[in-house]
Amino acid sequence: MKILSATFLLHLAMISALSATVSRPNLVLQRAAFQQRNSDGAFASATPEKSTATVARVETKSATTNANDQAQKFYRQGLALIEAGKLDEALVAFKESLRLRPDDVQTNLSFGITKAKTKSYKEAFEAFKRAARLKPDSAEAHFRLGMTSQVLGKRNQANDEYKVLVQLKSPLADRLNDALKNSNLLSVAVGITADLSAVVDKPVANVAVSAPVTPKNETAATDNNAAANEKPLTEIYKVGVGDILDIRFLNATANRSTLFTVMPGGYIDLPVAGGATLVEGLTLDDIQLRISTELKRRAVQNNGPVSVGVRQYVSHSVMVTGLVSNPGVRFLRRESVPLYVVLAEAQLRNDAGRVSILRGATHRVLELKDPASLNVVVQSGDVITLTARPQDFYYLGGRINYPGQKPFESGVTLLQAILAAGGTRGNETNVEVSREGTTGRLVTTKFNLKAIKSGTVEDPKLRAGDRIEVIR
Repeated sequence: MKILSATFLLHLAMISALSATVSRPNLVLQRAAFQQRNSDGAFASATPEKSTATVARVETKSATTNANDQAQKFYRQGLALIEAGKLDEALVAFKESLRLRPDDVQTNLSFGITKAKTKSYKEAFEAFKRAARLKPDSAEAHFRLGMTSQVLGKRNQANDEYKVLVQLKSPLADRLNDALKNSNLLSVAVGITADLSAVVDKPVANVAVSAPVTPKNETAATDNNAAANEKPLTEIYKVGVGDILDIRFLNATANRSTLFTVMPGGYIDLPVAGGATLVEGLTLDDIQLRISTELKRRAVQNNGPVSVGVRQYVSHSVMVTGLVSNPGVRFLRRESVPLYVVLAEAQLRNDAGRVSILRGATHRVLELKDPASLNVVVQSGDVITLTARPQDFYYLGGRINYPGQKPFESGVTLLQAILAAGGTRGNETNVEVSREGTTGRLVTTKFNLKAIKSGTVEDPKLRAGDRIEVIR
């Protein structure tokens, strides 16, 4: 039994040794094959660990490139949305761009400018602050940061930004200094979003902006707005400085009107919509939409329908002088109104016969007896002067009983004029009528009185200034 066990153990040991001998060449062959595969590829390495690291670096570089391209795409979309007036959507695009590329200076600036447009000055401040930190020599970033600091009451921060601009020798330092001296924060707020392309030291290169894809329902809304903008000026009114607006929130508990005066800079102070709201140059429908959108964005309670009207018209005015019973300033309720509307309010006098309209360097004279003159439109800034219509004359001479200067009345004919002057002295039938031509020179035409009387020739109507001579 012991002999068998020893024999069995000896055989087992020999088998194990043989297996070990066979496995070593296989391991060597496997390693050689692995290295050969790596040497055939583009990223060969001495060991599998080094090859994996190289591939990881390449994949990271590719991912970074894709992220930059995607960030640039979102940035361009944001710019296009700003041009379309879709500020909320532009902010979403800029946020996506910053998520992929948070250290991009221009995207931070654009995000801050858009936030300032929506009156979110604290977030705008942080965006400008990041841009200034990322690029310390950016005059634009320091200027906008200083302006926003002034609006937020951070006086020391605004002064620090002014000092930086002075050190950078930027012309924007003077503009910021003027803002620091300005107590009207509304006008300063406007400066935050100002176009600095012609002032900033190092303008940002222009970026080609592709138009965003607009859903069908948004396209229809855009078309409706375009159609509204194409209305005649006699049907619309764009709010201006000094106008008093009547704004009502129809779902409010107390449906009372609140009056808001449009202040210098074109703003009204509407706290429920975030404070200063730009309304100058907008129609009432535009203002109503802007307020409703802002209330919805802020999730203000009871942000139902908003009604906007004008309680007092102040910004559009004309001056009326001359032969009217009530001269003075007249306020327009449309961008343009027909002349007869203004004259009816000013009460035209009976002796008025001519109106002159002074518009800038243009001076236009109209005859009130011409019905078309009353339909001429006037606009804000016009000076309207009513005068008596000067007497016009025509002149008779030659072989006629009562020659001389005769008062001209519209519609008088040649035969009527000769009869009114006592007729001819004898049997003269030939008449020459001379009048000023288009070149300023006289043009003479001959007529035969017998032919006129017989009806074979039309009796011509005279014009003011005609020279009539009866000849043999």
